Order: sequence, then structure tokens, then C-alpha cells
Amino acid sequence: MSATEPFRLALIGAGRMGRTHLRALAGSTVVVTAVVEPVEAVRTEVEADGVDVYSTVAELQARGSFDGVLIAAPTDLHVELVETFAAAGIPILCEKPCGLRAADTATATHTAAAAGVLLQIGYWRRFVPELVELRRRIAAGELGELWHVSCWQWDEAPPASSFRSRSGGILVDMGVHEFDQIRWLTGQEIDDVSAVAAAASSDEPVPGDPESIVALARLSGGSVATVSLGRRFPEGDCCWVEVMGTLGHVRLPFMWGEPGTRVFFAALAAQAEAFASAARGGPLRGATGDDAIRAIEAAERASQAAGLQAR
Repeated sequence: MSATEPFRLALIGAGRMGRTHLRALAGSTVVVTAVVEPVEAVRTEVEADGVDVYSTVAELQARGSFDGVLIAAPTDLHVELVETFAAAGIPILCEKPCGLRAADTATATHTAAAAGVLLQIGYWRRFVPELVELRRRIAAGELGELWHVSCWQWDEAPPASSFRSRSGGILVDMGVHEFDQIRWLTGQEIDDVSAVAAAASSDEPVPGDPESIVALARLSGGSVATVSLGRRFPEGDCCWVEVMGTLGHVRLPFMWGEPGTRVFFAALAAQAEAFASAARGGPLRGATGDDAIRAIEAAERASQAAGLQAR
């Protein structure tokens, strides 16, 4: 396949995140040519976008004509889908966290490796230019020794209860982004983790899945990190990071309100383009399966510390 030819991507799952990818990839060199979606009403909506739509993976595989897959199905289906496409030798970009448990992520990672198939995990923060520059500054020692790294992710409104019941809970669904970001930015591993969830209210939409939570971690290099997550924020979907070192301080609201949507979409497109390049033999710039294992392990330890049951 020529590097100048569009990379043909099959999208598995056209729910909320799947359709976000569809919008983000409009105009990209990575072209979604096929979609698998079991829900008929959703398939009807996607068919209006002019792509081939199938109700099952088997139908997609029978037709062929794609170069890689993007798995955006519910989290509890990730491992099964990775196994299916790895067996077929198809490069895989899987939405985070790649399974509900660290053991699931490890199974997917080992399956892809044994098949010799590329598996990239969708930690899109690694493709935000401001964060890439912050990582460079940290690695170059411009901030000195790191004392404290704080990461916030607060959404405008919570997703549907039907999604939350299959997502693994706030730390697995949202927090893995922050744990991966901390490791990637600092080059340090996450050691001890504790967490405290906001007190449940009488109208908590999904019992056992708090509306907000804060985690505290000690990093392998001696730094301290905090993670703040919330499902209701009047400014919209927002993410920001603050780094304090012996030589400097950075506060970076890299995704804030409506303008942040453009940052999000641009990072998703850059992530898919990096995946296509890796599938064609280039270096892997995105998160690996091992990165995903480390992130979900931290989320599991934080969930246990907060007294939250695995979902």
C-alpha cells in the first residue's frame, strides 16, 4: 500500500464515541469506509453518511476492503474484538481502556503480540501539541525536579446510565486518561495510589459510580500526582494539567469548553493518522498495550482504595 493512498479504516461501534471519531476523521487521510453497528436505528443514521454499514463483524470480514480497524464498541467487548481481528491479522486501534480489568488488557495485548498484529490504544492526549511540548520541557529538565503533577478531567454532563453501567466506573472510564498522561508526561511509574470519592447523594444516577473523585499517587521518581475527576462542570468538557518543579511551574488548560472540542477532534485525527503510519511500517507513536495495562492497574488500585466495587 502506498503511503499516499488513503488508509481505509473500519469503525466497530457507532455509539457516542464512534460517531465522535467519524466527525473527527472527516477530511483526514484516514478514511472510514465501513462501520459495524448492531443497533438498527444507529445504523440508519450512519448510512446517511455514505459509508458501508454492517450489523456484524462477520459481515464486515466477508466483504473485506479495509486496512485496519478502530474499536469503539462498549468496553466490555474490547477483548473479544481484539482477539477476532488479531486472528485475522488486521491492525487494531482500540479505544481506551481496552477491557474493564487490567487482566483483560493484558489478554488483548498478549493476543495481538502473539499474532504479530499492531495494537495501539486510544490515549489521544499524546497527540495534543501543547502536551507534547510540555513533555519535551519536562524531559529537557526545564522545570527542574518535579514536585507535583495535577490532572483534572471534568465533563459538562454525565453519559447515559446505560453507558456507565458497562464502562467500569469513573476511574476506569475517565481516570485511565489521567494515569496514562501522568506516566507519559513525567516518564515515571505510578506507585502507591489512594482515592476519595464524593459522598453519594440520594439521586446518584448509577449507584457505586460516584459523580466525582480525587486520587493521590506517589510516582517512582519521588514526585506526587493528583487526579481530579467529575461528571458535571458548567464550563463544558474540560481537561487541564498543572506541573510544579524546582525550576518552574506550568498550568495548561489544554481542553476548555467549546474551543476544546477542536483540540479533541484534532488529536483524534492525529492519533488515527499515526496509527495508519504505524500499520504501514512506521514507528508506533501512540500508547501501547503495556501502557494501557499500567493505566488501568492504577485505576484499579485507586478504585479499591476508594472502596468502589469493580463494575
